[in-house]
Amino acid sequence: MKKICFITPSLQKGGMERVISVLSNYLIDQGYEISIICVINGICSYTIDRRVKHIYPQFNYSRGILNKVKSFRFLYRTFKEENPDIVISFSEVFNPLSIAVSLLTGDKIIISDRSNPKLKHTLRDNLTRKLTYPLANGIIAQTELAKLIFLRKRYNKNIKVIPNPLKDIVNTVFKPSNKAIITVGRLVDSKNQKELIDLFYEIRNEEWKLYIVGGGKNEMKLKQQVRDLGLDNCVIFSGEVSDVESWMEKGSIFAYTSLSEGFPNALNEAMAYPLASIAYNCDAGVSDLIEDSKNGFLISMGEHDSYKEKLKLLMDNESLRLSFMEQGILNREKFKVETIAKTLTDFLSHTIGKK
Repeated sequence: MKKICFITPSLQKGGMERVISVLSNYLIDQGYEISIICVINGICSYTIDRRVKHIYPQFNYSRGILNKVKSFRFLYRTFKEENPDIVISFSEVFNPLSIAVSLLTGDKIIISDRSNPKLKHTLRDNLTRKLTYPLANGIIAQTELAKLIFLRKRYNKNIKVIPNPLKDIVNTVFKPSNKAIITVGRLVDSKNQKELIDLFYEIRNEEWKLYIVGGGKNEMKLKQQVRDLGLDNCVIFSGEVSDVESWMEKGSIFAYTSLSEGFPNALNEAMAYPLASIAYNCDAGVSDLIEDSKNGFLISMGEHDSYKEKLKLLMDNESLRLSFMEQGILNREKFKVETIAKTLTDFLSHTIGKK
């Protein structure tokens, strides 16, 4: 097995796209031939080795049956031209289409459904998954919870749990004395920054700042909330940034209030940076990273007062912050790209070897 094709909607900024870029850069150095097939045109937001082949369609994608047909023809032609040993489709939106194409071309295909495994889908999407996913040669699940749900739904029998790899983090300095809370994520409802601002207001500690890193459709609404609460001087919005680590170095606490995850890359990176972390135990992946009271605080969903109590405890206790940092940095070894890539390539080789 030497030639791997990744399928993704695009290479614009996102957790799935970051994972593909990290794995591609590592695997190309290990002697694999890597192609990334983007179904939608767009800029590449990540630094990817020039030896990795990027393939884009010659049309602008939009919803509708006509564009599905165009995408099908594009993927069919590309599969034939690339002749990969195996295809890895990283998009629940395009997974069924990729599976259908692979059946015609005779290529082996692994799919990865990256969303929250408990997310409710439309009847049509549920039916499409039930019909197509068992026809794939295997599935990559990001968490044990996802694997259990996929098995229960009979999506496939060949399922492997492979968490997301960490990007290289070079920071070696612990700063538990920094009086700043960091959160990272798109400014959308599911990331729940609104509640974090409320929590920060309720604790009312003027020595501390809150940095909200990321951009999104809720930015203006969240800024208005900050103004209404009189927090203009202590809540800072970064907007879209490319260097998240330059913001993490300002803080000592990472607070995550996300309501839904597939696998929380931002939390994993923050713990490994390291920052002392606290998060809601949402579906899925957070409990794969945080062991409550050992390397962070894991708060039951909806327990606003408990979250506030634990966040205030972290803010008041520098030695506790340092302890969580010392444990959280161990994630660097557990989720390093070498380990994750080895698990992936072993799974691919096993799958290719199966009749």
